[in-house]
Amino acid sequence: QQHGLPSYLVVCVLCFLVCLSSFLPPMSVFTEQFQVVGPRHPIVAVLGEDAILPCALFPAMNAENMELGWFRTTLSQAVFIYWNQREQTEEQMDEYRGRTSLVKDFLSEGQASVHIHKVQVSDNGMYTCFFRHGGFYEEADLEVKVAGMGSAPQVHIEGPEEDGVCVVCKASGWFPKPQVQWRDLSGNKFPALSEAHTQDTEELFSVEATLVVRDSSVGNVTCSVLNPVLDQEKAVAIYIPGQCCSPSQQSCGEGLASLSVISPYCPIVAVLGKDAILSCALVPGINAENMELGWFRTTLSQAVFIYWNQWEQTEEQMADYRGWTSLVSKFLTQGQAAVHIHKVQVSDNGTYACFFRHGGFSEKADLELKVAGMGADPQVHKEGPEEDGVPQVHWRDLNGNKFPALSEAHTQDTEELFSVEATLVVRDSSVGDVTCSVLNPVLDQEKAMAIYIPGQCCSHSQQSCGERLASLSVLALLGVPLTCCLPGPQSPSSLRLLPGSQHLLWS
Repeated sequence: QQHGLPSYLVVCVLCFLVCLSSFLPPMSVFTEQFQVVGPRHPIVAVLGEDAILPCALFPAMNAENMELGWFRTTLSQAVFIYWNQREQTEEQMDEYRGRTSLVKDFLSEGQASVHIHKVQVSDNGMYTCFFRHGGFYEEADLEVKVAGMGSAPQVHIEGPEEDGVCVVCKASGWFPKPQVQWRDLSGNKFPALSEAHTQDTEELFSVEATLVVRDSSVGNVTCSVLNPVLDQEKAVAIYIPGQCCSPSQQSCGEGLASLSVISPYCPIVAVLGKDAILSCALVPGINAENMELGWFRTTLSQAVFIYWNQWEQTEEQMADYRGWTSLVSKFLTQGQAAVHIHKVQVSDNGTYACFFRHGGFSEKADLELKVAGMGADPQVHKEGPEEDGVPQVHWRDLNGNKFPALSEAHTQDTEELFSVEATLVVRDSSVGDVTCSVLNPVLDQEKAMAIYIPGQCCSHSQQSCGERLASLSVLALLGVPLTCCLPGPQSPSSLRLLPGSQHLLWS
């Protein structure tokens, strides 16, 4: 005691150190401090598919022996719990039991994820994940956005609305709340008259939007339903009949109100070998399930498709269409029906009539189907010398200048497909390359081939020069241009109708 502290002070210092040590965490805990990080952006999960909720430690360290957890709003709403190297289900919410699993491939690197199987609407929202080891733990928040694409829109005409036509678009089974947009064929938007949303017991949205079309020249309008999270949409177009008179005439509304059958004003285009749909509709749209429907060629005896008593009737159907047609009946309750012709042939080209009949009511509408096919590429070759130059087909030079054809001949094979052979003489020695293009005037599509024309070796007066020049011809197999409504009027000179038939010739 003479050379040191008094004994009571020693005892006091020792007691203080013992007390202080009880308030300090072990040194090993400080070496294991970490942060938990989650995704910065919301996780998009598609309804019915799987989602992964990732979290990670920073700095990276082994998490195999840690306690991990994913929760909803509070710790009592456990989505998934992992500790003692096993999944713990005692405190797990019922709706996640059996629907979650831990992705632990990278636990030793401090990365862990919960896999949620078959995502539901109720999975939408905020989550918290945490990592705990000893007396230290950290957590991070993350968001899941559930999105689901519902049914395609169902569009129908309900009838006249003051000075226009009322069109209704419906869709169901969407999440979150979808957005509806009306457009014309040029992409111009229409303002909706009204739009209403409802939710079912599964929290999925249905939408009903109404539009009034007042412009008689609109033609088709498209209703598109957009999922704002996925940025994807489904769309359906409907044909809008022109108004019978000006908005100021009172009789117009009365004309639209009476029941009538409408069909596309424009011919329906069908590509040879592909499918075609012949559509008709009642205005205003009423249930046609119990009506008699029919599609015919020139007369009622030439039946393409007949439907009555809610069944397809084949007894009177033409042999050419038996097994090649089917009814598109999805919108019959809205007064819309269509016949699907499979693998269109040249013989399908022409005019059709569709009719709706019920009791004493019977109305029909005419529609036109144009079949078109693109044939083989042009075959170009040199045939031999001409007295005054190199002959060629109706071609263009590199500047697009046209050459007048020397001759042009057409033939048809047993399938009524056309071949054309045309010849032209090139007299300009500086032409170089010329191009023969064979155009389908209905599809407004062409196939072309170029050939090099050698320069003349001497003046036209020299006999040896002609020996070095060649005639040119082109062969091209073309599909019969029997279809198509082009975005502009056709030149009357581009087509020639055969007497007594419905086939078009190139000219």
